[in-house]
Amino acid sequence: WALSKLWGYGFLQGIGPTAIVMGFLTLYDKYLWKLPVLNLLNNIPNLNGAYKGEIVYHYNEADGTKSCKLEIKQTCSVIKVKTIFNKDGESDTQSVSTEAFIKTDEAGDQYLYFYYHNPGSCKNGDTLDPHDGMNVLEILKDKKTIKLKGYYFTNRNPQTKGCMEVSKNPEGGK
Repeated sequence: WALSKLWGYGFLQGIGPTAIVMGFLTLYDKYLWKLPVLNLLNNIPNLNGAYKGEIVYHYNEADGTKSCKLEIKQTCSVIKVKTIFNKDGESDTQSVSTEAFIKTDEAGDQYLYFYYHNPGSCKNGDTLDPHDGMNVLEILKDKKTIKLKGYYFTNRNPQTKGCMEVSKNPEGGK
């Protein structure tokens, strides 16, 4: 009724309420879901930011470790994960998520799942072939930190698999 007084009758009467709802949903998806009062409407943790840690891997019958950084960009409905790997004497490589989501199990524990693509590296004699893989990381939160801890595997031949543990940088830096 109030909108009909504002816009009059006709075409805009149907578009007006739709535009208001769509505008609110867009604001909620991008910004409002992070606010303590409004995040009661969902159970999605805010993982935005930079994380540091390491992977422990098994490849070609050998074990190793690499340092890694995760950069997570997130709205309420979309998560994008970029992972950068570094080991002394090797070129940095990076993976970018192709699909990512958060799942809450029956006990209330939350996990970040993401499929990724790594374009590989052939710089300076590197032999990392392009490959795809998946990570399953439990989201461990306390009042001051967020840790992501879990496992990953790839479609490389022979397969690479291992564990990853990263913590959010408190200053939010990279």
